[in-house]
Amino acid sequence: MKLIYYLSSSLLVFLAFSCSRPAEKEAQWITVPGFEHAENQWFQIRKEIKLKKQPETAIATIAADSKYWLWINGELAVLEGQLKRGPNPSDTYFDEIDLAPWLKKGKNTIAVQLWYFGCDGFSHKDSKMAGFYFNCVSGKERIVSDLGWKIRVDSAYQDAGIPRKNFRLPESNVRFVATQHHQGWQLPGFDDSKWRNAVEIGKIGTAPWNDLVKRPIPQWKDFGLTKVTDLKRDSNRVAMKLPYNMQFHFWLKVKSDAGKQIEITTDNFYNLNDIPLRAEYETKGGVQEYEHLPWLNGEEVYFDLEEGVEILEAGYRETGYNSEFDGEFKVDDADLMTLLAKAERTLYVTMRDNFMDCPDRERAQWWGDLVLEMEETFYAMDNTAIDLSRKAIYELVDWQKPDSTLFSPIPAGNWDKELPQQMLASIGWFGFRHYVQYTGEQVMYNKVFPAVKEYLSKWQVGEDGSVPFKKGGWNWADWGGKLDKTLLEHVWYYLALKGYAEMAEYVNEPGEKNRALEKMERVKNHLNSEFWTKQGYRSPNYKKETDDRGNGLAVVAGIADPSKYPVLRNLLFETRHSSPYMEKYVEEALFVMGETELALTRMKERYKPMIDSEHSTLWEIFHDGNWSHNHAWSGGPLSLMYKYLAGIEPEKPGFSEFHVFPEPGNFKSMSCSFSTVKGKIKLDYDKLNTKISYQLVVPDQSSAIIRIPKNNKDFKVQGERKHIELVQREDNLYKYFKLESGSWEIVVDTKTQFNNKELASK
Repeated sequence: MKLIYYLSSSLLVFLAFSCSRPAEKEAQWITVPGFEHAENQWFQIRKEIKLKKQPETAIATIAADSKYWLWINGELAVLEGQLKRGPNPSDTYFDEIDLAPWLKKGKNTIAVQLWYFGCDGFSHKDSKMAGFYFNCVSGKERIVSDLGWKIRVDSAYQDAGIPRKNFRLPESNVRFVATQHHQGWQLPGFDDSKWRNAVEIGKIGTAPWNDLVKRPIPQWKDFGLTKVTDLKRDSNRVAMKLPYNMQFHFWLKVKSDAGKQIEITTDNFYNLNDIPLRAEYETKGGVQEYEHLPWLNGEEVYFDLEEGVEILEAGYRETGYNSEFDGEFKVDDADLMTLLAKAERTLYVTMRDNFMDCPDRERAQWWGDLVLEMEETFYAMDNTAIDLSRKAIYELVDWQKPDSTLFSPIPAGNWDKELPQQMLASIGWFGFRHYVQYTGEQVMYNKVFPAVKEYLSKWQVGEDGSVPFKKGGWNWADWGGKLDKTLLEHVWYYLALKGYAEMAEYVNEPGEKNRALEKMERVKNHLNSEFWTKQGYRSPNYKKETDDRGNGLAVVAGIADPSKYPVLRNLLFETRHSSPYMEKYVEEALFVMGETELALTRMKERYKPMIDSEHSTLWEIFHDGNWSHNHAWSGGPLSLMYKYLAGIEPEKPGFSEFHVFPEPGNFKSMSCSFSTVKGKIKLDYDKLNTKISYQLVVPDQSSAIIRIPKNNKDFKVQGERKHIELVQREDNLYKYFKLESGSWEIVVDTKTQFNNKELASK
C-alpha cells in the first residue's frame, strides 16, 4: 500500500509538471494540402509571430525542396536559399542562418517563396515532393514550421512551355503572369485569411527528405541591382549588353496593356544545340516592375516584345559563389593577360551550388572539369573557394554505388554512368592529392580512403604491368580524334596509384602503400618497354597518328625520363589533337621539360581564337560553333602561369613548405601574389642584363625553397630575419635553400643560371 502511495504521488507531481511546462513542439516539414507532384511548382508561405524582445541571435535551420527566398517584415533576408539536393543519394542540405538582424521585438512577418523543381537533373536529386522546414532558436523563444503556417500555390509562376530546356537541367523555364501576382504578400498586414494551412509531413529524418546535412558553402554573393542605360532597340527586340559573362537575374520596368508577352533569352540560347534556360513575362496593365528570381547566364540578354509593350528601363543583379579573386599575375604580354582574365571569368561563372562544366547547358559537376577548376581556385581565389572543393570530394565518395563504382556528375538524379578515366583523375594525384597538398587537410584522407580503396579494387593490372581497358558507363577520354585511349588509361591509372600510395601512408596502411608502389613500377616499366617508340608513346594496337594527350600526361606523371624529352619536345609542340580539357596537361609537360617558350607559343596559338574573341569566357573546344562559350576545363593556362612561370607550388601539405623556381622565359619582369591557408605569397621578378633579382614574401608558419646554380658564387640572399639554411638536397646543377617566413631578396648572376631544360639534358 505504501508503494502504491509513493507511485501515485510521483505520477501526480509528473502530471502537474507536464501541464505547467508543455513540451515544445518540434519543427515539421510542411507542404501544400492536396499536393500532386509536378514540375516547376511555386508556392507562397507566410507566418506571423511575436517575440518578447529584440533577439541578439536567432539561429535558423532552414531546408527546402528545392529553392526558397525569405523575407522578414518585407525585407529580403535570404536570396535563393538551399543547395540543390544530394549530399548523398538520400539526404538533403540545410542552411544555417542568423536571422536576428531582420527580427524585432513584437510582431514579425516571415514570408517564403518556394520553388519546387519537380524533376531530376545532372546536379539535383528530386525527392518527389515540395517541402519547407524552418526551426529558429532565439534564447528561450523558438519559431518552427508547423500546420500554423499559411501556404498557397503561386499561380503567377508558370511553365514557359515549348521550347523546353534540355533534360540535364533540373530548373525549368519560368513564365511569370503579372495579372495573377498578389502584390505585397511578403509585407506585414497582408490578408492571408483565405490561404490554407500547411500540411505537416514530419520532423527531421522524415522521408522523402530524410536526414539534413549542413550547407558546407556560403550563401551567394549579391552584387546589387545594376540598371543599364544603353539598351539596343531593334524593331520588337531590345538587347541588354552585360559587362561580361555572369550569373544574373534580369530586372524590367515596362509600360503595357494587360496580357502582352515578353520572351527573354540570352546569347547562349542561340549558341547551343542543347537548349539552356529562358524566361517569359506576361504583362498587367500600366507601368510595372519585375525581377526574375531564377538565375540565367550569358553576356547579352534579349527581350522580344509583343506589339504594344514598351521597356522603360532594364537591369540585372549579378549573383554568384561568395569568394573573391585575390590572385594576381602580371607579365608584359597582352595575349597572356587576356587569356588569364578570361580563364578567371570562366572559373567564376562555373561555380555555384557545385562546380560546373558550364552554367548554360548542364550546370553539372563533371569531375574531369573539376580537377582543373579546383587547382585554379587555389591560385586565383581566396580561401572560401576551398569549401566548394571539399563539398565536391565528400559528395563524390558519398555517392559511391553499392558495387563500389564512383561516377559523376553528382549530385545526380538522371545520370549514373561511370567515366573511368575521369574517376582515376579525381581520386589521384591531381584530384584528392592536390586538394590535400594545397589545403593541408590531410584528415580528409580518413574520409575518402575506404571509397578509393574499394574503387581501385575494381581495376586490374597484369603481371607485366598492362592495364586491361575498363568498360565504364561511358568510356569518354577527350573530345577530338586520333585519341589513344589505352595509353591515356594506363597513365591515369598510374597517377591514381601515385595519389593512393600517399593517402595509404597517411592513414597508416603500409601494405596498401607498398602494393600501390609495386603496381606503379610495373605499369611504368610496361609503358616504357611496350608503348615507347621512335615517335613517342603509343599503345600497341593504336594505328593513328601519335597522340599528344597521353604523351603529355606521361611526362607530367614522371613516367617519361629526360632521355625521352628530345622526341617528346617536337611531338608535344607540333601535334595538336587535344581539346582544351587535355590541352592543359600537354602544355604542362612542355613546362616540366623546361621548354617554357614552346609551352607559351603553343598556348597562345591554340587559344588565339578565344583570346581574340569578343566573348569574356573560354570555350568548350578550340573552334567556335554550337558549343558552350563558358566551359570550365579551358582555364588550365591560369594554373600553369602560377606553377611554372612564377614557379610556385607546395612541397608539403598546406604550403607549410613550398618552392619558388621562376621560369619566366624571355620575360624581363613578372609579378604574382595569391592567398594560401598560411597567408599570402608574393613574388616580384626582374631581369636586367646578366642579373636576375626577385623579392619574395613568405607567409607565417611557412617556409620557401629556392634554388641557386651549384657552381655560382655570385648570388645574394637577404631577408629581414637573416636566416637561411642549406636544404639537404642538391642535384648536378642546383643547391637548394630554405627561407623562413618574412620578406626576402634573391639576386643571381644569370651567366650561370640553369633552367629545367638544362637540368633535364644532364
